[in-house]
Amino acid sequence: MSQVIDLTIIKKTITKKTMYFTIIGFTMIMCMASSFSPEFSYSEDKNNNPYIMENSNTLENNKEYYSEKDSSVEDFNFVAVGDFSCNEDAKNTVINIINTDPEILLGLGDYSYETSAKCWKDIVGGIDPQKMKISFGNHEFEGKSLLKQYMEYTNLDKQYYSFDYNNVHFISMATEAPYEQGSEQFEFVNHDLMKTKTNPSIDWIIVYYHAPMYTSKTNHEGLESFRDLYHSLFTEYGVDLVLQGHVHNYQRTHPLIYNSENPSNPAITQSAILSNGDDKENMYVNPEGTIFAIVGTGGRELHGLDDQAYFNANQLEEHGFLELKTTNNGKSLVGQFYSNDDSIIKDEFIIEKSSSVDKTFFDDNIINNNPSNLKEIAYKK
Repeated sequence: MSQVIDLTIIKKTITKKTMYFTIIGFTMIMCMASSFSPEFSYSEDKNNNPYIMENSNTLENNKEYYSEKDSSVEDFNFVAVGDFSCNEDAKNTVINIINTDPEILLGLGDYSYETSAKCWKDIVGGIDPQKMKISFGNHEFEGKSLLKQYMEYTNLDKQYYSFDYNNVHFISMATEAPYEQGSEQFEFVNHDLMKTKTNPSIDWIIVYYHAPMYTSKTNHEGLESFRDLYHSLFTEYGVDLVLQGHVHNYQRTHPLIYNSENPSNPAITQSAILSNGDDKENMYVNPEGTIFAIVGTGGRELHGLDDQAYFNANQLEEHGFLELKTTNNGKSLVGQFYSNDDSIIKDEFIIEKSSSVDKTFFDDNIINNNPSNLKEIAYKK
């Protein structure tokens, strides 16, 4: 007895199998593509964080990025400075910055000091705007469209944002926008730090904004409400370095932790270190606290310094900029302040992360607020 074959059933079966294998193949291709596609990425989760920047422009499309599978990290340099103005000092600062060929320029606020951004854009015209990751100061709000001009020029659509570059995570905050607990900015920063702390690809966290937390006695005081909310948060999540402007001079602290009993007097967690018998007075190894630097030295008239706060390791009344370099496969961060005076390095510090150092060694060496208690801590690799 012959059997009648139903061609309709066969066609449906073939169609289902074809669709099944097509889906499997497409999924495998997408997974492989995502694994080998380098990107300069913003770290926020768009699905879970409503405050993420929408743009994710690349600085260098062919940049090789750090991964768990490859422990080597390509070292790079970047610069930070704020408070430019449109004058000869600002032009000299930019010329000296270009000579260092930085991969990123972190702007610390206050650029043209005019109702238009045009003169400042002319001065920095030799720097690719895509390399500029700027924060915003009080002088960016002097004209109705001024903030928009800066944001469009640097391809930003939020005043606060974050991004990864190699093994460094950067967070740009906005001291001119609402930042109190419960604000969108606070929720963004808190979520971002929490997420970054668990990211094995990140060795360094650097935060930058305009108005500083701590300063020696000068034209402006520290922003107390901002300090009391965020410094302890920075300590909790391991922020290594904070870069600030607004004060028109250069200041750099020892690693500091927040002092809840006397907030204006932070505790120094580590001062000078001896390494293999060589005096490295500005080296910090696995510091528990955060180093704060004010670099409001872009070109605007300088602010005088009446004294030196006990928590400052160095301070200068000179125009210039701070260059930072990752070295030693990304495990060291070197900071050098270049004065516009013959491009001389006037300050240098090193932060080193070494797994061979027992952090508990430093727990017994917390330095209190009395400057006479500053000590050199012996360190041997």
